Amino acid sequence: MPIETTLNVHKNILDMLDKATLISGKQRTSIIKLMIKRSMKDNNKLIKMNSRVKYQERDIKVNWYRIHIVLNEYEYEYCLDFRKFFKMSVSLILAYSVLRYLDEILKENKNTDNYFYPSYILIKNIFEETIYWQIYWGIPPNLHLL
Repeated sequence: MPIETTLNVHKNILDMLDKATLISGKQRTSIIKLMIKRSMKDNNKLIKMNSRVKYQERDIKVNWYRIHIVLNEYEYEYCLDFRKFFKMSVSLILAYSVLRYLDEILKENKNTDNYFYPSYILIKNIFEETIYWQIYWGIPPNLHLL
């Protein structure tokens, strides 16, 4: 089921994304998905606990654009997880990734598909009245043990 969502993108980031669409021939949404996916590889340094969600630095209103993207339900859940675990708005995660990895993505992803990962698994467990969750970004190697 497709889920529509909105990102706030600074003019500089939007210009970089639009140039990437011309170079790669991919749609802007496809590049945005690849950029957010790339931020997952930095999860060890991006995960933060016990802090507030960070947003992009302020700038005058004319420099901001609201863009709409459509994600499948798993991609949307990834974005919610990233926001929770990275303590960054999804718009900030996108800006972070564009500034650090756009050139890399353009070089290495000539024929990459747009999907984040082949699977997203969320398991609810209860142990002695305590609820805990297991989240898998991808298919765990010992799936039969879960």
